[in-house]
Amino acid sequence: MVIIQLAGGLGNQMFQYALYLQLKSLGREIKIDDVSGFVEDAQREPALAPFGITYERPAKKELQKMLDSSMLPWQRVRRKLLGRHKKSYFEESKLFIPEVLTWDDIYLEGYWQSERYFGAVTDQVREAYDTDRLIAWLRREGMWEKETGSKSAAQYLQEIDNECSVSIHVRRGDYLTPDNQALFGGICTDAYYMEGIRQMRERYPQCRFYLFCNDKEWESGGMWSGDDIERVALSGNRRDVDYAEFVLMSRCRHHILANSSFSWWASYLNPGREKTVFVPDRWLNGTDCRDCYREDMQKIVG
Repeated sequence: MVIIQLAGGLGNQMFQYALYLQLKSLGREIKIDDVSGFVEDAQREPALAPFGITYERPAKKELQKMLDSSMLPWQRVRRKLLGRHKKSYFEESKLFIPEVLTWDDIYLEGYWQSERYFGAVTDQVREAYDTDRLIAWLRREGMWEKETGSKSAAQYLQEIDNECSVSIHVRRGDYLTPDNQALFGGICTDAYYMEGIRQMRERYPQCRFYLFCNDKEWESGGMWSGDDIERVALSGNRRDVDYAEFVLMSRCRHHILANSSFSWWASYLNPGREKTVFVPDRWLNGTDCRDCYREDMQKIVG
């Protein structure tokens, strides 16, 4: 049996479930632990259900056996004397590890942010992440046609579908904490976005930009003041807004990404063969992330 830990935000969970589909296609007995990864992360929760996704979960005894976490007195004494014997692997490198696809009887912790972890099941992955199902879910939630600010998500989508639309993703929020700045900071700079915008305008003179940012209080300033740039302004439940913005971002024809799995997946789900996808030339500071990049991505130095 292989157990994959679900953790992180929506984009990270999408990578984890994609690996689940790949391992399942290889005949593994595969389950997802969607509890342990959120015990110390109160800001996040399992996020795949709005896609209509289901998966098998491990029983408590299966988790205890894999993680050597039984609370029986004699097991606790044994661990104290001999140490814990977990059957687990924590992803330390961001490079693709092909052996992961061959392992069994193991608990996997990590984000697996590479298309190479699910290359053989891309059609299944795209079907699992069908954004039409997200729209149907958002309608049931009362979010899709709800006017928040000047437009509803449905109205934004109508415009995006009828224009040479370009998504711009600016990730702020938790990326600005001191610890995360060391990892994420100084990558998606103003210079990176301005160069991406310049090149998009050069390639597609009639394009229109849609700016997505997870910090609704952010005052973006003059650099985003062009007549061809519109900041997407949806309000409501943070979770629902995230799903709506993900749909809208994925429906744009071209993309300027943040170093974020959220916009990675949005651009991936755009089926356009002629799409342009700009990305920063680094994904994380001090870490080799070459396998995170796809063939359809074009790097811009920030």
